[in-house]
Amino acid sequence: MTSPEGLDQQYDAARIRLGTAIRRLGHAAIGHESSIDEMDAAATELERIAERLESDPRRVRDLSHFGKSLQRVAEDGEKLASHLGRPGSGAGSPHGLDMTVHRDGDRIRARFVFRSADEGPPQRAHGGMVALAFDDALGFVLNMHQIIAYTGRLSISYKAGSPLETPLVITAWLDRREGRKLFIESELREDRPDAELIATSSAIFVEMTNLPGLSATIP
Repeated sequence: MTSPEGLDQQYDAARIRLGTAIRRLGHAAIGHESSIDEMDAAATELERIAERLESDPRRVRDLSHFGKSLQRVAEDGEKLASHLGRPGSGAGSPHGLDMTVHRDGDRIRARFVFRSADEGPPQRAHGGMVALAFDDALGFVLNMHQIIAYTGRLSISYKAGSPLETPLVITAWLDRREGRKLFIESELREDRPDAELIATSSAIFVEMTNLPGLSATIP
């Protein structure tokens, strides 16, 4: 990877702009009733763009840069960093949720909005998108505790539908630790006072003890 994140601000800004534009396109394509001619013309143009991007050198993330965001403890109220291509919270990801995450004492609060391309049932987010939001948000609890771990198990209890175009917040915290296993609990609500539960999640993450190998499994 010739341009690791954080080394070239201009390159990072261009990647964020590209990812943001793709997200906007996805929501526009799903959320608007375009004519057949307009969709065909857009598809032709996008296929040309995809071919140009695919002709560039393949980008592979370097493990030596993995976990650099964990080198310092985040202060209370501080925004927590995400790598640009991370689905959910990555500012440069075509699959981003425009998620911003802050530390709140011993918890994190991840704020985001589901939009047109996230829809499952009419006017509600797809359950898989809710799972993505949880999985991504819970990872920031690990960041806050300066731990590198992978998802071992993610369980979700859906209480109600997740509305579109509505500010939402996931609150998550470390419940306990057993060896390499980290047990994280979380809740999803609308981002307003006294909002009712939309969903809860319980997860087990497994700490990576040998980063170069990345070969850990749940014991």
